[in-house]
Amino acid sequence: METITPWFPCWGIEIEEGEISISKFVEKFLEIRPNNRWLLISKYAAASEMHLWSTWYSMEQQYFQNTALSNNPDAEFIRILAGTQQLKTAFSRAGLIENDKQAWLIYLPKPEPNLEELPLISTIEFTESAQQIIYLLNATIINERPKPTIRGLERLGIKYNGKNNSINDELFISHTSRSYFSS
Repeated sequence: METITPWFPCWGIEIEEGEISISKFVEKFLEIRPNNRWLLISKYAAASEMHLWSTWYSMEQQYFQNTALSNNPDAEFIRILAGTQQLKTAFSRAGLIENDKQAWLIYLPKPEPNLEELPLISTIEFTESAQQIIYLLNATIINERPKPTIRGLERLGIKYNGKNNSINDELFISHTSRSYFSS
């Protein structure tokens, strides 16, 4: 029997055009976010709930084993999502860049003590904080969930020669393993 992947705490946002540069937008976000378990990533960097949970699990496992390359969960998550050991490369692949108009606002839930189970997340648990952040950023919520796209593959540097209708989250999930081996 197939199990349903739980909701991952992320919200699609539309960045208001012409307001400020992306670098100023991110700077403002870093000033207002409650803690470093909140982050912004490119709309194209996330392929599914399973992709986000897999990345989250890898990140938490790295901290549990004291093998994380970054001291900050937001940077470690982006690094693993981007499939690299280099933070600069990770942010250029999965972070926001100047032409981005949409993004994912993400909250990284705190793990259960043994990492055997995903934390139980209520769809409304962090919504108030997310709405406040989105309001302060002068952004708007988009009603969408992560999905695998060719643009996402390209953005993350995933080589793919197959047909567009064959793109799935497994390509993205397997790419995260590169964060252990490649530069």
